[in-house]
Amino acid sequence: MKFYHATTTENMEQIATSGIIRKSWDGVVYLCKDPIDACKFLVIRGLRKICVIEVELNEEDVEESFDHSQVFFKCRAYMHKGDIRFTGMEKVEEFAFNI
Repeated sequence: MKFYHATTTENMEQIATSGIIRKSWDGVVYLCKDPIDACKFLVIRGLRKICVIEVELNEEDVEESFDHSQVFFKCRAYMHKGDIRFTGMEKVEEFAFNI
């Protein structure tokens, strides 16, 4: 199943170099089922230029995250426990938000 992970352009460079989407401090990689939804979690922190990586994952390796308000963000978020391998063949899209 396709999921989307949003990150900064600086982190995208590190991901491309290392070949790993690294888990966050709490041991998971956060994902959404739509690229714009993934961006929302960075835009709220003031970021305006965002890279979104499309990853193909087994649905059983991903669980829903309830650490955010679905009403506020108008989306669901998901978690993958541990790092995700980045091969370089994944679709990566850059978004710029002018707010």
